[in-house]
Amino acid sequence: MGEVVESELSAPTVDEADYVQSIFRFKRTDGGTLIWNGFEGHPEPTALLELASEGNSVLHVGPKTTYPAVLNMLLFGLLSVVACNNGLLLHASLVEHESRAVAFTASSGTGKSTQADLWHDHLGAEIMNGDRAFIRRFEGEWRAYGSPWSGSSPYVRNVKAPLASIVVLKQAPENRIRRLNAVEVMAYLYNNVRYPFWDEEATAASLETLDTLIGEIPIFLLECRPDEEAVRITRDAVFGR
Repeated sequence: MGEVVESELSAPTVDEADYVQSIFRFKRTDGGTLIWNGFEGHPEPTALLELASEGNSVLHVGPKTTYPAVLNMLLFGLLSVVACNNGLLLHASLVEHESRAVAFTASSGTGKSTQADLWHDHLGAEIMNGDRAFIRRFEGEWRAYGSPWSGSSPYVRNVKAPLASIVVLKQAPENRIRRLNAVEVMAYLYNNVRYPFWDEEATAASLETLDTLIGEIPIFLLECRPDEEAVRITRDAVFGR
């Protein structure tokens, strides 16, 4: 991996390149650029930021479960940048199926990770993240991104996919799904977005992005049990089966 480096980071910046790391980009005060490296396929990431320069030096953060305070500080610093670049952070599990992403959002303990696991087990979907997903409108298209923050989930894949839908989860004795109207969406979705409330401009940008999202992406309410039928009816609604 090369030399371990320690350096202060300046204010984060975002360029126009369309790849996941563009959302998570910092400039080093002593030159170079730091980007997130999710270490695809590695069971326990040993670093989350990598110096993009010759020598492959790494800003060593350590296993993600060991340094929650460091990761949370980094997240706070990124929220404003994401918000001001047509992006949102959604409390959601994220899966990729048929080359498109579906985000399952709900309060903690409702079953986001369970639904992601069910999609993996029954449809072969890839789990992109189990707890927090970044969503960004880029060149007229909504895209979903994995992130380095995943709660208790082990999934921190550095991948992206076009966003097909957001599904709000609610536990119920029977499985049923319906599309929410704009008024309902705000009531269900607002509290599951993470806002940079300390930054008035960025918070306003988040709300504007959320309003655009509601008008362009289908958002469903899934009242469900944790079973295969819930997967099938959701797949049919989202992908038009």
